Amino acid sequence: MEFSLMHAGLAAGAALAALPVILHLFMRPTPKHIVFPALRLIRERQKKSKKKMRIKNWLLLAARMLLLALMALALARPRLHSETPLGDDSVPTALGLVFDTSLSMAYLENDKTLLDQAKDRAREILGKIPDSSLVFAVNSAEPGVPVGLTPATARKWIDDLAVRPVNRPLNVAMGQVYAAVADCDRPRREVYVLTDLARSSWDAERPAEGLDRVEKAKESKATGGQIATVVLKLGPEERENVSIDEATLPQDAAQGEPVEVRGLVRAHGAKPAKRIVEFYLGGSKKGQTAVDLQPGGQAEVRFSTPPRLKEGEVHRVELRVTGAPDPLNFDDQRFVSFEVRPALKVLIVSDLDADSEYVAMALAPDPTPGAAGGYQLERTRPAELARYRDTLKDYAAVFLLNVEALDDGGWGLLNAHVHEGGGLVVGLGDRCKPANYNGPIAGQVLPGQLVEPVAPPGQGTTFGKIADATHPLFDRYSREIDAQFAVMPVYRYWKVNAPSGSRTLLNFADGAPALVERNFKGARTGRVLMWSTPLARRVLRSERGAWNEFPNSSYWAFPVIMNLTIPYLAGSTGRQLVFEAGEDVLLGMAPDARPQDVLITGPDGKTTERIAPPQAGEPLKVAAPQQLGQWTVVAVGPGDARATMGFSLNAPLGESRFAPMEAADLDVVFGKDGYALAGDDKALKKVTELIRVGHEIFPWLMFLILILVTLENYLANTFYKESPGPANIAGTSTGMAQAGA
Repeated sequence: MEFSLMHAGLAAGAALAALPVILHLFMRPTPKHIVFPALRLIRERQKKSKKKMRIKNWLLLAARMLLLALMALALARPRLHSETPLGDDSVPTALGLVFDTSLSMAYLENDKTLLDQAKDRAREILGKIPDSSLVFAVNSAEPGVPVGLTPATARKWIDDLAVRPVNRPLNVAMGQVYAAVADCDRPRREVYVLTDLARSSWDAERPAEGLDRVEKAKESKATGGQIATVVLKLGPEERENVSIDEATLPQDAAQGEPVEVRGLVRAHGAKPAKRIVEFYLGGSKKGQTAVDLQPGGQAEVRFSTPPRLKEGEVHRVELRVTGAPDPLNFDDQRFVSFEVRPALKVLIVSDLDADSEYVAMALAPDPTPGAAGGYQLERTRPAELARYRDTLKDYAAVFLLNVEALDDGGWGLLNAHVHEGGGLVVGLGDRCKPANYNGPIAGQVLPGQLVEPVAPPGQGTTFGKIADATHPLFDRYSREIDAQFAVMPVYRYWKVNAPSGSRTLLNFADGAPALVERNFKGARTGRVLMWSTPLARRVLRSERGAWNEFPNSSYWAFPVIMNLTIPYLAGSTGRQLVFEAGEDVLLGMAPDARPQDVLITGPDGKTTERIAPPQAGEPLKVAAPQQLGQWTVVAVGPGDARATMGFSLNAPLGESRFAPMEAADLDVVFGKDGYALAGDDKALKKVTELIRVGHEIFPWLMFLILILVTLENYLANTFYKESPGPANIAGTSTGMAQAGA
């Protein structure tokens, strides 16, 4: 147990405890001898009680000495368990301040953001240290080694703090402060972390960086003792907030089609909420819808753009929550950018119309010429494939559906198509000839070799779980598609051997491959998808081609997967224009683009920055932008030719989904006894007094002194009061005898 004195000099007053002894020795009276025969009886009594009185006198003397010693000790203000040396507030201090500047610190409470509250607390702390102190202040957004500031300079630094969309873990920022404070020569060392304890601001799995420096500081006499750490928790225990967690496009925007934008609105807290979600396109309001949210609930909103958006431009969408004041504003908006692509051309090759009609209906439900649709479909027979020799490169995808056989010229065309970045979908069925599909040219294209048709016993099998739920064909609806696959009958399929260069995306319930993929790297990636059961069905189970119920209208999975297949094969699903703050933005450039200058304008429209143009064939990189909203990128080429691009930047999703650090998490970061937690001004004052002064025992000493004074008076009155006894009786008898004489 550590014990120290705030006024050590006054403890010397404990020596006054010897004063009663000194007074007793020097002021002891010399006894007078009086011959008085009548006192013989008293002397006899005195001899018997002398030893008893000596004990009583020593007890009374000890009580008086202890009383004086305790009074001197109380004036010295003893303390227990002080975290830092010297309890006086005027002691020069090495003060570390770590500010959480993440977006969640913008939460409004009593008309003040949590960051403003943190600033007020920091100013109070600075007001209690002398001007000879040094302040080492950092925030979670800006890296760098802190330098020692005077308290006055630190106040100005604090005034300029603002929330930032991109922050490093507070563990890292604390490590820098610990190192600086440990190296400082001031006798007292303290570190304060001002945060709302949002889990997204910490790396809860690892200890705070720099704690090793703290441990060394505890053990090193040269550094003056340990560093006290205080975590100041800001904000209410329960937060009320409404946020837009998602804004997405379910599929690519095709020419002539309206684009559906979906948003997910969520209520955080214990109260229901009513809000209005507004839809903006190109900065103009296009619609709105009202939502009622239960506590902790969510609601999906959907909006559609006009059908004739201009091709080749970046279109900007914003979803905005309004209708009531919200304590956290940054997550009331969500931004999306997209480009309208031209209608992709698709070629379907089959021996029979029955084998191609389901794919055609899924991709173009309305076959009327000029009808709105995402794809330009064309059907042909295998024998006519040769006439596409010069135009096959214009097709985003080719479907080869239950074709009996192709000649070497046909396989050669498909081989060249996929090696040049094209896409091919093969649907195997009852007409396929294994010898033709396993030939040398076909083997350079297909992701697997045909072995034999398999008819599972009983009622057949079903599709199994998706092997890669993150694949672009499945990632949007993997859970829902899995549920449909689990009940979708498959009566026959081809047993396929997939070589090492292929990967299985989907199996049947019995483990056999259902969908296999093979990729061909090049200037553009070519892709081949092979289904081991037909992409068609027959109405009657007895028909020869009735192998499955995959395209049955009872299941929506078939048209969804077909519509996701085309943009995936065309490479358009990789065109990302929506990013989170802090991510590196990569924008694909046209293969023939030769930009000489690149200008970037942020969402505020005020600042334009130049960046170096990319090398030919490389994407344009914008390093870790931070300002939330819509960005504009202009690539300037020869002759002042300009190509305008853009992207959207949103806040990290974890900032809205507030989850606090628990005590166990803080124990991991700081060590179980390595910190003190304060949640309000009263707790902060108590913690500060504890680490600077310790537990004062002055009140307990005064209480003990009061008890001793009472005890001393009691002993004095008890030991020296007169009581009737033999001596008094003898004296009375003598007096009577003298009176009679």
